[in-house]
Amino acid sequence: MKIPLFRSAASAEPMAAQLAHSLAAVLRSGVYILGPQVRAFEARLSDLLHGRETVAVGSGSEALLLAFKSLGVGSSGGGSALDEVLLPTYTFVACAEAVLAAGARPVFVDSAPEDFLPTLAHFRDARTPRTRAILAVGLFGDPSGLPELAAYCRDEELWLIEDVAQCLGAQADGKTGTGNAGSWGDAAAMSFYPTKTLGAAGDAGALAFRNPDHADKARLLRNHGYDDGQHRCLGHNSRMDELQACLLQAALDDFPDSIARRRAIAARYLAAWADLPIRLPRASAGHAWNYFVIQLPGPHLRASFAARLAARGIATRVYYEHPLHRHEALRPWHGARALPHSEQLAGCSLALPLYPMLGDEEIEYIIGVVRQAAA
Repeated sequence: MKIPLFRSAASAEPMAAQLAHSLAAVLRSGVYILGPQVRAFEARLSDLLHGRETVAVGSGSEALLLAFKSLGVGSSGGGSALDEVLLPTYTFVACAEAVLAAGARPVFVDSAPEDFLPTLAHFRDARTPRTRAILAVGLFGDPSGLPELAAYCRDEELWLIEDVAQCLGAQADGKTGTGNAGSWGDAAAMSFYPTKTLGAAGDAGALAFRNPDHADKARLLRNHGYDDGQHRCLGHNSRMDELQACLLQAALDDFPDSIARRRAIAARYLAAWADLPIRLPRASAGHAWNYFVIQLPGPHLRASFAARLAARGIATRVYYEHPLHRHEALRPWHGARALPHSEQLAGCSLALPLYPMLGDEEIEYIIGVVRQAAA
């Protein structure tokens, strides 16, 4: 049996045929950028995020940058080149790239021991008088730190930007229908890269804001600062196209079932592997399970474990091979200070297949092969 790390629902019949019909209608319309499909998608996304103002953009990376600039963080957004943004070091490079592109300074924060997320204490300890914002990343689908972090940022008058690229559909308070990830901070950045919980067929992203004025700024920035015949500020080309918006609306139709399927698969994994000598992910209430990431005792055992799975046709992947502060391009912004927990995690984490298109037979096969490989 061959099981890839990810398989899109859009690639399978009958959904592929249904999408082809919808996309053909968009092509015939002659409207391809920021049209009715995009506006309809923004409205539906706003409903998911408890009425937050939403702005569709070209990618999740652009969403992060426009979030900082819309809030005035960094010299490119009207702030200062000395503005600091606290962010996890154990995450994707786009987070740090966006801070630097906004003209601010990244301050990398360590993970908690044996967990992928920093605690509030980690953020508090990294704060300086120059800190303007915190970027909270719901890594692998876990938004559980958001309520405490949101309260802290309100009390300390810091901007809170949520990166919900991997946790859209999660509930940070663990209660269905409330506390959705993306509705806790001053801004939220979303990616709809195909492997995300809500995926397009290529790059696409969106923003959500507490303050509608910030959403208005983001709408200007995504389209070269243009409004009513004038370029009112210098912006970007970050416009969602109608085809991706059409696909995303179809994905929203199935979104509750997709999240429920992810949670059901994760529950089966957790129950089946509870007695194995591997560290399983923390099953926080409201988790969206974008990825199911286990921990092995070290890099050599991880490599041999992944090789045993590959020999049986099961794909795996390392997220992430190095924390941000250890990358050559970002090392000058951090210096030599060790962030030991994230460095340890980078050497032992391994993602296993978990997505709604997994069939029950495939799930049982994965469970059995993992048990054998870990024995």
